Amino acid sequence: MSRFKGDAIILLAAFVYGSGLVAQSEGNVLGPWTYTSLRFLLGSAVLLPVALLMRSRKTAEQREQEMSLKEMLPGCLIVALDLVAMVIAQQNGLLYTTVGKAGFITSLYVIGVPLAGLIFLKRKISRRILIAAVIAVIGFYFISLSGGFEGINKGDIIMLIAALTCVIFVYLMEFFSKRADASTFTMVQFFFTGMLCLPGALIFEDTTWSMIADAALPIIYGGVGICAAGYTLQMIGQKTVPSERATILLSTESLFSLFSGMVVLHEMLSVREFFGCALIFVAVILSEIRGKSEE
Repeated sequence: MSRFKGDAIILLAAFVYGSGLVAQSEGNVLGPWTYTSLRFLLGSAVLLPVALLMRSRKTAEQREQEMSLKEMLPGCLIVALDLVAMVIAQQNGLLYTTVGKAGFITSLYVIGVPLAGLIFLKRKISRRILIAAVIAVIGFYFISLSGGFEGINKGDIIMLIAALTCVIFVYLMEFFSKRADASTFTMVQFFFTGMLCLPGALIFEDTTWSMIADAALPIIYGGVGICAAGYTLQMIGQKTVPSERATILLSTESLFSLFSGMVVLHEMLSVREFFGCALIFVAVILSEIRGKSEE
C-alpha cells in the first residue's frame, strides 16, 4: 500500500510537470523573461517555509554533514545559470511549436543523460540505451522532419537545446544533491534563477501590472505548481519509490504534456506526429528499464 501511494504521488508530480507546459505557453503573454522571473521568485518564496521546516527537523550532526548556506551559494548560481538557459529555451520554443511536441522533444534528455555519461564521464552504456537512442532519433524525425529539413520547426530546434541544457542540469543536481539539503538548495537556486531573468524582463520586454494580473493563473501554477508542489511531491514520493521506478513514472510527463495541450489548447497532431511521439515515449521507457545484469 505504501508503494502504491508513492507511485501515485510520483505520477501526480509528473502530471504537474507535464501540464505545466500549458501554463508556460499561456504565460508567454508576458514574455519569456518576465514569466520565468516571476514564477521562479514565487516558487522560491513558497519553498522558504518548507526549507525552514526541513532544517528544523534535522539533528546538529546531520546539519554538519551538509554544505552550509554560504558554501552552496556558488553551486546554486551555477545551477541557476543552466536553469535559466533551459527554461528560457522552453519558453521561446513554445512560441513556435505545440505543447505536445515540446513535451516529447524535451523528454529526450532521459536518453541524453546516459549518452553524455558515456562520452564525457566514461561511464558504461548498455546496448539497450543505444537502441533507445536510435528509436528516439527516428521518433524525432516523424515529429519534426517528416517533410525533410525544410519542414523542421524552429521551436523543435529550440526544444532540443532545452533538452541538452536539461542533461547538464541532471548532472549538476546529481553532484550537489549528495552535498546539500535539497529543499534549501532548490529554494536558493530558484531565487537566483528569478533574479537572473529579471534584467532580461526589464530590458527586452514591456510589461504592465494589468498584464501580470491577466497572467496570474499561469504565474501561480508555474510558481506554486511546477516549482514548489511538483518538486515537493517528487521528493515525498521517492521516499518509498526506488529511483529507477520513479524515473519511469516521471517520464509520463511527456504524455501529460501532449494530452493537456490537446484538452486545454485544442492542439492536434498528425498521424505521423502521433507515431513519432509514440516512438520517443517507447525510447524513454526503454532507456529506464534495467535488466538483471545491470542491477
